[in-house]
Amino acid sequence: MTHDRREFLQLGALAGVGALGTDRIADVPIRFDRDRQSGDLDWPGIDVRVTQERGRTAHWVLPGRRRISEYVFGTPDNPRRTGRHWVDTAEGPVKQLLEEQTYQVGLPVEQRRTTEDGSAFTVTEILTGYSDAAEEAAGELDVTYRDRQPWDTPGESGDTRDTAEVTARFNDPAGNEYEVILDHIVKPPFPPWETGGGVVTGTWLHGITGTGTPLMPRLFNYAALWGVGALRVNDELVDEGRVIHFMTSENVRKADSYGLALDEELPLTADERFLGHPHHTHLFLPPIKATPEGPTPSPVPTQFELPNGETQPFVHFMWDQDTIEEVVVRGASADEGETTTRELAETTDDS
Repeated sequence: MTHDRREFLQLGALAGVGALGTDRIADVPIRFDRDRQSGDLDWPGIDVRVTQERGRTAHWVLPGRRRISEYVFGTPDNPRRTGRHWVDTAEGPVKQLLEEQTYQVGLPVEQRRTTEDGSAFTVTEILTGYSDAAEEAAGELDVTYRDRQPWDTPGESGDTRDTAEVTARFNDPAGNEYEVILDHIVKPPFPPWETGGGVVTGTWLHGITGTGTPLMPRLFNYAALWGVGALRVNDELVDEGRVIHFMTSENVRKADSYGLALDEELPLTADERFLGHPHHTHLFLPPIKATPEGPTPSPVPTQFELPNGETQPFVHFMWDQDTIEEVVVRGASADEGETTTRELAETTDDS
């Protein structure tokens, strides 16, 4: 089928599709669909569905120290992204939270180790959820990201047109079974995060972007969501109001070690990527709970016991062999139809 120029411009929501990484997801179906709900919007809605069945490779990430990127955090003589500015900028409960969890927006110098001669940063002083340490686990995933607005709007955190559907069940290395139940999408009120209404597609996150912790490398994000919901462990509802973050991104885990790449090492080649897979999906439940007064520090009530006798206070789970089933462009200006990322890239290159 043919597509007009305006339709291609609508795909700016997918970073022009070319930036989506046609070498990574070259044959993912893209469907154009003018529906009643989004056909009259100036900005097209984008749906991205991602799945992984149980039995394919997945990992439970453990607490550990994170290698420090000079590109992101600078040097002891010229430290960058300490997070202090954003802590000072925040107000109320958000400010209190960032005082305790500054790693959401930066890394204080006192939480960084250096080489013996003090010329470079090496690893974090604190244990983080963004480590190289992980154990194989099992899990199933079916998530549909529904991106309906391209920016964060003023108002309450839950005031957004973005939505999502999630089925996520998995186990920890001890065999405890977990289920995450998404209730609604939110726009995390952290300066300087820009979350596109709580669901974003075809953009860059983490690293130097300002959105998401800089302890994760700057990575290409096919689709991500931030939300609030409940957690079940071993068929028991253990907590509600948990902050939830899903992200389907380029693969940033190394083939030889499952180590988390630094910004300077990306993008990984097919040989460098874990299992050679071009992308993977993360689930992160930070030690944060949503309350009527605002976000507050709160360990996730996992049942996974660490060597120190404490239970792990966060969940970071990786689906390493996910499948991007389909991308749907809602409100397309041309006739309904279907193509692939490869075909679309070839056509846009010629236009």
